[in-house]
Amino acid sequence: MTFAELLAEVSTAVGGQPQARWVIDEVTSGHWSPSEDASAVAASARAMASQVSSGQPLQYVLGHWAFRNLDLLVDERALIPRPETEFVVERALQVFSKGQRSKATCVDLGTGSGAIACSLSTELRSVLPEVYVLGVDLSSDALELAALNVVRTGAEVELLQGSWWESVPSALQGSVDLVISNPPYVTEDEYATLDETVLREPKMALVGAVSSEGILGFAPYESIVRQAPRFLSSGAVMAFECAPPQVEALRVLCEPLGEVTTIVDLAGRDRGVIVECPW
Repeated sequence: MTFAELLAEVSTAVGGQPQARWVIDEVTSGHWSPSEDASAVAASARAMASQVSSGQPLQYVLGHWAFRNLDLLVDERALIPRPETEFVVERALQVFSKGQRSKATCVDLGTGSGAIACSLSTELRSVLPEVYVLGVDLSSDALELAALNVVRTGAEVELLQGSWWESVPSALQGSVDLVISNPPYVTEDEYATLDETVLREPKMALVGAVSSEGILGFAPYESIVRQAPRFLSSGAVMAFECAPPQVEALRVLCEPLGEVTTIVDLAGRDRGVIVECPW
């Protein structure tokens, strides 16, 4: 079997040539050779393609996925890292870098796979002499995966279990310079309409409760923002990912903390907000 023949066969099962190339690269370690046992390669590729065609997310089948400069382990314990979140991190770091800083104390609330926390650690350590990153999640399963990614990426991240700020040490009050969060924000009604592959991801990382003011999927933001002031340093930056319809409510919620800017993603959609606290 030639590479072209296998590519065509796998493409049909996984939804396109790019996805098929990822599968074949995985089973060949990125090096297809005509001298290889083509039947063994084809069998492995077909097995992976079968999992994808049955509804398993491709990222989970591969077992790892790229996020910014990192290659992270991914599985059913946490959400799959997405380009939208990469863009939120990019914008947050752009804003954060405007300040004259000699250190960075960062908190990733709802760390999941550890994608944001590991990125902050590895990227900020290259430009600042003192960087501390804390990743918090309620799920012990997610924290187990995040711990593997901390080791895999060489990041320096402390991981704690808890709901939003509740497990953040009191010693950090008044000293957190950067907060990034991609909390659960899907509503229960929206969850029922999600694609089968998305439903394979942990529900607790997708669905947000109703806020005290009755905004669907908005309770996590309410908890994070209202408890934030006691932890934030002067000139702190906060960045949140959210659904486009939630942006205006999130802007209003964040306005008491500082200057609020809407994050517009590469597709032109409102994707979150950045808050710049006063110095």
